[in-house]
Amino acid sequence: MRLAVLALATVLALTGCSGAVTYVAAPSTAPPAPAFQLKLLDGSTLDLAEQWKTRPVVLVFFESWCQLCTQQQPGITALSEEYRDTVLFVGVGHESSSADAAKFVRDNDIDYPVGLDASGEIWRRYRVDEPPLIALISKGGRLVRGWPGGTTELDKQIRQFLVA
Repeated sequence: MRLAVLALATVLALTGCSGAVTYVAAPSTAPPAPAFQLKLLDGSTLDLAEQWKTRPVVLVFFESWCQLCTQQQPGITALSEEYRDTVLFVGVGHESSSADAAKFVRDNDIDYPVGLDASGEIWRRYRVDEPPLIALISKGGRLVRGWPGGTTELDKQIRQFLVA
């Protein structure tokens, strides 16, 4: 019951009583985010440019063998659930096998879309040297924040750069 009240309070804080979400405008200096299509673990394809037309996107670059990714994932998963209706989280692996990535998803209760960048092109375009890396993309497709090492302040960053 307490969790349900907390979830409702979060939704009301994000949407106000009207139910409308206010997205933060990207700074004019923010570069366009590199668009891409990602083949997901379930076999479907996700077109990111289509997604950020309607809402912000948080890219989570990870590897199944990455200890820091595993340590940070519970917090990222919780935030993906909290912002489920306002921000799309997408996991992007590179060197992990499909089986290892799927195990990582199961073991960490990830319910947002996850795919593999087998060629490494997406990782190169986002300048990912090693995981974890988080990238925040505004509604409209501007890269407003990206940082290596994951984050312990992702909630604050989402509220500052994506959702008012």
